[in-house]
Amino acid sequence: MASPPEFAAASADAAASFERDGVVCLRGVFSSDLIELTIRGVERSMAHPGRFFRDQTPQGSPGRYMFEYWAWRDVPEFAELIHSSPAGEIAGRLMGARSATLIMDNWFMKEAGAANGAPWHHDKPYFDFEGRMCNIWFPLEDATAEEGLSFVKGSHLWPQTFKPQDFRDHVPFDGDMTDYADVPDIDGNAGEYEFLSWDVAAGDCLVFDLKTVHGAAAGRTPLANTIRRMSLRFAAEDTVFRPRGSWTEETSQHLIALGQKVGEPLDCDLLPTVWRTGSPSSSM
Repeated sequence: MASPPEFAAASADAAASFERDGVVCLRGVFSSDLIELTIRGVERSMAHPGRFFRDQTPQGSPGRYMFEYWAWRDVPEFAELIHSSPAGEIAGRLMGARSATLIMDNWFMKEAGAANGAPWHHDKPYFDFEGRMCNIWFPLEDATAEEGLSFVKGSHLWPQTFKPQDFRDHVPFDGDMTDYADVPDIDGNAGEYEFLSWDVAAGDCLVFDLKTVHGAAAGRTPLANTIRRMSLRFAAEDTVFRPRGSWTEETSQHLIALGQKVGEPLDCDLLPTVWRTGSPSSSM
């Protein structure tokens, strides 16, 4: 199989690849200073976990699987990252948007020995938003394809929205799933799909549509090394707030309490617009 495409910046060719495949690899877009900044932020977040810290470690696992989201207002390193890095511009240009609004910052850590990873899923049903959205995922250490994410090429074009699952036990959440389909047996029918994955260095990133089906290879067998990742999820200007169901009730109620209106465009202090067309270009 031919090597998957990769790009040095959020160019027109990168945007075309993103639109076709649902994911694109960009090389060297985060400086070493930004990587170190993010590492310091993760360390601060772990030392002082907030409301949205989660430990998803299965019982008996020798290594922990942890993450936290919506930490940027309490972690100054993350605030600097989202406002000073090229992430917002990258997201906006690849989505063909007039603006890019942060909908979630989200770090992950899997310790050496962890033997669980994210099942095949797409991000859309986990978030209370409808519209054009993407995830900028980047490692804080060099990572092989086997330690990162694998994507089903073109799956963002599939018409179904799949049932969201608990990442600890890999079973669907409770709630009304009438409008959601079962995730197909991708591993059992691997010959029917084309997969995309990359070896990535600290500073590289993967940008993918929130509808693109993906899974974490890292953790399906016990990890030899502790790995840390950061995800910054962005929405275009056409995105509106629409609560999903009981499985997102905590996050939807949190946004409503902060003033976000159901069915309306994103307008909440927790969801800052960090880039607009015509704003000063970041160095990418």
